[in-house]
Amino acid sequence: MFFNAYQKYIAGLIDEYGSLLKSQLLRMVNQKFNTGLANLDGYIMQMCRFSDFAELPQGGDTVVLHRGHDPDYDVIRSVEVMLGFLKKLVRHNKSRGYVSVRFYVTAKDGEKELCVIPVKTGTERQVTAYAADKFEAARSEIVIFLLDDKGQMRLIQAECNYKFALVTDGGVVFFKK
Repeated sequence: MFFNAYQKYIAGLIDEYGSLLKSQLLRMVNQKFNTGLANLDGYIMQMCRFSDFAELPQGGDTVVLHRGHDPDYDVIRSVEVMLGFLKKLVRHNKSRGYVSVRFYVTAKDGEKELCVIPVKTGTERQVTAYAADKFEAARSEIVIFLLDDKGQMRLIQAECNYKFALVTDGGVVFFKK
């Protein structure tokens, strides 16, 4: 099937991240192409009908993914954190290991690298040890610990430049250490 520019971009995002919410795709398409599309329903429906994409209802939204694959909710939540920086976003990619998403934003002194690390309840010590080993306080990168609940903040004491984020029904909430 021949995809239009929006569909090619959507396909590239799904190839990179594995699964994303339709609302996330809409924000990214509108930002990239400087458009004001109300929805992507027709475009995604064609991708599902004529290619290997699928839709999976998720609450009041829909997960878009490759047919036969399972959604990665840590990545979906991490992308939601990244979209909090959408207007300043330069580039982004899925990462491996503890870091789920790595992205770069424009800053006064060039680009800043941000790494999102989802923290499951009970893994705070491992994540803190990982951050202490991989990230230094003097480096310009910022680590965003994506929490399951706000109570985890007191359990994370890393020696690096970090912030906390929590995805709620009302959107992403950021906290300082």
